[in-house]
Amino acid sequence: MLDTALSWLSANREAIVFSVGGAVLALTAWTCGLITRTVIDTIAKEDCDC
Repeated sequence: MLDTALSWLSANREAIVFSVGGAVLALTAWTCGLITRTVIDTIAKEDCDC
């Protein structure tokens, strides 16, 4: 069982690295977008006398 899992991991190493890299990139982009929206909302609320 362990040999099968290790052989599958070694055979699909590039696909796994690509998938994990894509997930990290997507999470980073989402986080940057959230921070940007928060900053813009904060600045907009400071400038507005609502």
